[in-house]
Amino acid sequence: MRQDDAVKSIEVLHSLLAMSNQTSGFQFVSSPAKQAKLSIGGVEVSVYADMLVHGQEKGVEQIGAAVLRMTQDDTATDAAKEKRKNMGLYVATLLRLHVDQNISSNRTPSNRLCMSIDVQHGEAFMAPKATTQRTKDITGACQFIAALWPTL
Repeated sequence: MRQDDAVKSIEVLHSLLAMSNQTSGFQFVSSPAKQAKLSIGGVEVSVYADMLVHGQEKGVEQIGAAVLRMTQDDTATDAAKEKRKNMGLYVATLLRLHVDQNISSNRTPSNRLCMSIDVQHGEAFMAPKATTQRTKDITGACQFIAALWPTL
């Protein structure tokens, strides 16, 4: 079991190294061991940043967070790629909300530093500049869950 974990860890490191052009200019630092849950639409959502991301733009010190995603789907169809992209963008949007609500820092939160890293496919999805619609989608889903939960 330990050997399998070691092999998987090495694969992750190799994948991350191959993505260095997508993540250059960012400094990855340890995330807090304990992270509060997000409160969205009456639901507590667990979002755990694997690492914090520091950067700078126009002299402003910025912060974000990253999650390493190990997707299982290796399908190369356009539909599968689009699905992975959308999921990555939703995760990155959740990370931006997490940084805003739960990560205290003297740095300014930045969408470009909130990223979902798809290790298997070597892609990093940054929170889009416009997160309003995705945030509304997430909030709506959580409100639906909150309304439905007592009936289960």
